[in-house]
Amino acid sequence: MYRNLNPMALGITGRQSELIELALTYGFRSLNMDMKAIVKRARANGVGQAGRFVASANIRGGEFALPLELTAPETTYRSSLVEFGEFVEVAASLSAIGCRATVPPVSNGMPYQESFELHRTRLAEIAEVLARHELPLGLAFMAASSHRQSSEPPFIYNGETLMTLIRTMGSPNVGLALDTWNWFVGGGSLDDILALPIDRIVSVRLADIPTSADLNTIGDDERYMPGDGGLIDCRAIVQHLLKNEYAGPITLYPTPTRFAGRTRDAIVQEAKSALDDLCKPTPPKPPAVEEVREPAEADAVSE
Repeated sequence: MYRNLNPMALGITGRQSELIELALTYGFRSLNMDMKAIVKRARANGVGQAGRFVASANIRGGEFALPLELTAPETTYRSSLVEFGEFVEVAASLSAIGCRATVPPVSNGMPYQESFELHRTRLAEIAEVLARHELPLGLAFMAASSHRQSSEPPFIYNGETLMTLIRTMGSPNVGLALDTWNWFVGGGSLDDILALPIDRIVSVRLADIPTSADLNTIGDDERYMPGDGGLIDCRAIVQHLLKNEYAGPITLYPTPTRFAGRTRDAIVQEAKSALDDLCKPTPPKPPAVEEVREPAEADAVSE
């Protein structure tokens, strides 16, 4: 398991070289980058020139978002899939840790089973392109009800249905891009996470939820740092991952406004400290000490 830095989640920006320096300074092994911009530079100047900072820094490219629309018309999708091959080639040259595809929470006007089959087929094709470069595909979902306010029929917005999709695909390089916040908002529990097969978890994003939150109306702006909310035991999750030899990335993913007014160095240093703290074994509780009661004045033995 290793630390991945996602600048967007922490509300920081900068040139690629500056972000790489921050990641290296604070011990992150991988860094989410603007992969679309890197691919554009690679087309103009070659892959080596586009990724020169990454290669010289000995840091991995982070998790990149799937750059094509899963529900696009067939002709558009096929064209995008061809371009995706070039995209993946560039990502692989940066030792990217994998691709993340967020399955939509509504079914784009299709019946549930038709939408399910469309996503199963297309995601399997996308996974095949990634497999040529030994890259995994992590599937994610959006649980907040605000993403399902349209008149469209609901589709996949919780962990149970997403895991069903993953199991039916049968692609060995496809797994869960676990987001603790979405998992709990979608009705999942800590026990559900602990029961997940470790080899089916591709990546992990960590965020907490306030204990007072209404999960039926909670918004994406209510993502707290681990331990600041109180509803999600992120420490237990990380300790479980360590115990079971999870080998993928862990990323802090709170609402960026949580760091407003802070310098980039202070933000990244706090992110490192938070992840380090979660990785430390929980200290055992000290044994209970039997209280020795002093005799009351009335109980004292008189001479």
